[in-house]
Amino acid sequence: MAGNTINREAQKELHDLTDLVSRYRSVVDQLCSRASTVSHTPESVACIDRRYVYTWVNDAFLSLYRKTRENVVGHSVEKVVGEKAFQEREKPRIDRALGGGEGEYDDLIEHPKAGKRHVLARYIPLVGEGGSIEGVVSSAWDMSLMKDAEEKALCARSDLDALIGKHAERVSDVVLALEREVKMRTDTEAELKSSREKLAKIFQAIPDPVSISTLEEGVFLDANEAFFRMTGYSREEVIGNTSLNLGIWYNPSDRTRVMDLIRKQGRVRNLEAKFRNKTGESRVVLVSAELMDIDGKPSVLFESRDITERKTQESELSRSQKMEAIGRLAGGITHDFNNLLTAIDGYCELALLKIGKPEQVRSNILKIKEVKETASSLIRQLLAFSRKQTVKPRSLDMNGVIENMQSLLKQFIGEDIELKTRLEQDIGNVYADQGHVEQIIMNLALNARDAMHKGGILTISTQRVHLKESAVAKHPGMRPGDYIKLEVSDTGVGMDEETMAHAFEPFFTTKETSKGTGLGLATVYGIVRNNGGSISLRSEPGKGSTFEVILPVSEETPEAVSRKAGRAPVRGGSEVVLVVEDNPYVLDLVTEVLGSIGYTLLKARSGNEAMDICASHPGDIDLVIADVVLPGMDGPAIVKNLLVRFPRMKILYITGYPGDVVSLYGIPDTERHLLQKPFSASALTEKVREVLEEDSGHDV
Repeated sequence: MAGNTINREAQKELHDLTDLVSRYRSVVDQLCSRASTVSHTPESVACIDRRYVYTWVNDAFLSLYRKTRENVVGHSVEKVVGEKAFQEREKPRIDRALGGGEGEYDDLIEHPKAGKRHVLARYIPLVGEGGSIEGVVSSAWDMSLMKDAEEKALCARSDLDALIGKHAERVSDVVLALEREVKMRTDTEAELKSSREKLAKIFQAIPDPVSISTLEEGVFLDANEAFFRMTGYSREEVIGNTSLNLGIWYNPSDRTRVMDLIRKQGRVRNLEAKFRNKTGESRVVLVSAELMDIDGKPSVLFESRDITERKTQESELSRSQKMEAIGRLAGGITHDFNNLLTAIDGYCELALLKIGKPEQVRSNILKIKEVKETASSLIRQLLAFSRKQTVKPRSLDMNGVIENMQSLLKQFIGEDIELKTRLEQDIGNVYADQGHVEQIIMNLALNARDAMHKGGILTISTQRVHLKESAVAKHPGMRPGDYIKLEVSDTGVGMDEETMAHAFEPFFTTKETSKGTGLGLATVYGIVRNNGGSISLRSEPGKGSTFEVILPVSEETPEAVSRKAGRAPVRGGSEVVLVVEDNPYVLDLVTEVLGSIGYTLLKARSGNEAMDICASHPGDIDLVIADVVLPGMDGPAIVKNLLVRFPRMKILYITGYPGDVVSLYGIPDTERHLLQKPFSASALTEKVREVLEEDSGHDV
């Protein structure tokens, strides 16, 4: 085989040499042809009389010497060519011709534009009718092209000779190499045969199933013993057949996906799929494939790793972890709400005992309200942790949010902790819900406060960063680009490796039982990940902790950071309000609050009861307040029926369910038409007034 290769190379060298000689001969012939053509070009002709005066010239003369006819005819040769040229060149030649002789001369003249030109000049006598010599005829051929052609032809012949010699040497080298290859041919073929035998043994010994099939038809060309064991088919059943005919792919679309990737990128690595063996049993495998050429035909090498047992173990572990997490979650919620209910029950009893002492009753009621706020905060954290909270993402100035929270943060962290901010200017904006960003900052600040028992320094800093491809690997799910980095650092007790490993787990806390739920950092983690960001932690025992939050830069126009407004005075009204709520406590609360400020109240515990009340009501209904989820007829269905009779009626929904549940009931524009439980009396009265005063029109 190697000898044939060398022989083909020798033949190719000889063919190239012959072709080169032919091409150079063609060039020489062309150059000679051009020289012949030049010799027949129109010549320059002039007539000169015995007084050395030009009596006639043709156009070629004028073109060659760059003269006009007026400047030549009738003028002496001396004047036209100059005194020196006339005396040294023209006069001797003219005199010879006037004496009856002819002359031919090679001249080199300077052309104004074309440069130096080679000219062949002839001078012959001009004989009159009587045989006397009346003057001289001067002619000239421009031989420049011929000269150039001759020079190029000589150069071409020289180059041709050199190349012929060079190729002759190469042919000699190829012949010598051919002789060496012929000598080695027997040894090479023997080694090749041995290598093939070794590869065949290795192919069969590979523990993972391996097969080779054609690219287009998918016909099996070969497979190893592991492949036959996994599929349950024999070699005779597989070779010459296809995987689709045998039904090996559990989902044929998986094979289509693999083949598409093979055609696009030439290889596939560890793509998870399912195979079915001859008995119908399915196996989970990691498929790798490589495009290759076998005997000039595109083929695919498949390697499959059976991971069925591993997937089963992972599934069992995942279920176990989920059950453990649910147990911890249930235990944590039970513990925290039992504490809150205990406090509410205790303060209620204290208020009843102090019924004759208004100030003490008022103090206990305020405590109950404070406990309610704690319960509401816990619910919000649970919703944020489970990503069930209704959010309003927008382009936010991170620095503006931090600056707006500084006074509030100082109140929460206490006087013994110094708050420092290092906010880099012009860092851009993040796209997130303002409440979420505030929750991130507040939770990290409170976590830092609890780590500094004896006071310290809390530092909040911002910076714009650009993450490259190498840096993104440390932040799963993120792409290269611009981000805003928020860092919250403290000088507290710090954490060891074990604590840091569990820091973001729900209900994991190192605080005393009565001082923390363990949801703070888990909530922050959920918010950050839900907004396309990343959070990390650096800490050492005794050296404080630093939380680093990275959020994508927003390309949208930023909106102003909203600030908390003071409580507006309660505004009542005289409108008729229908309240539909199945919880008796909420129903009584809503009707008592609104009734106390002038509204006329109708109340119902179900959709059917609401329909009966409206049927007997003589006048209009200005507003319906309906719980979204009710037994029997839900809130939107009640509203739809009522709008038939009261088309100008306004609508306000109330609910304790998160936004994703509410959206299932088709309620649009939840910002204007929904009040989330728990709500205060003031929030209820403000929302009712807002809905009643808005423009007419219903989207529900």
